[in-house]
This record gives sequence, structure tokens and C-alpha cells, in this order.
Amino acid sequence: MNTNKNKIYKSYDSNILEALFLKYKVSKYYIRQSISGAVSGIKPDNIKRDYAKMVKANEQTIANLLRNVSE
Repeated sequence: MNTNKNKIYKSYDSNILEALFLKYKVSKYYIRQSISGAVSGIKPDNIKRDYAKMVKANEQTIANLLRNVSE
């Protein structure tokens, strides 16, 4: 039996959640459920796709900034 009772929660970028909240006019809870795959449909699929695009763009921006600073 596992004695470790710590649950690891998935965290989402709050800035991206806010942007999706403004775009889709749905609750942040619904957005988190859409990203995790707990709800299904066209809107959750679009939210999940947009979240992935925004995360990738955010990571690329940070990588570019780090590359410019290290030069």
C-alpha cells in the first residue's frame, strides 16, 4: 500500500486561461475541464487546440528571449 498521499495537480498558465475566458465567454472551470478532456464537443476541442497553440507560442517567445540574452 502506498503511504504517500500527495496528489499532483496539473496547473495551467493563468494568462492563457484568462485569454481563453475572454475569447470564449465561458467559465475558467469549463476551460480547465476542456483542456483536460473531461468534457467533449466542438467548443472544448477548439479551446484545447487554442490552448496548445498559445502554450507553444509562449514557450517560443521565452526561448527567443533567452537566446537573445545569452548572446
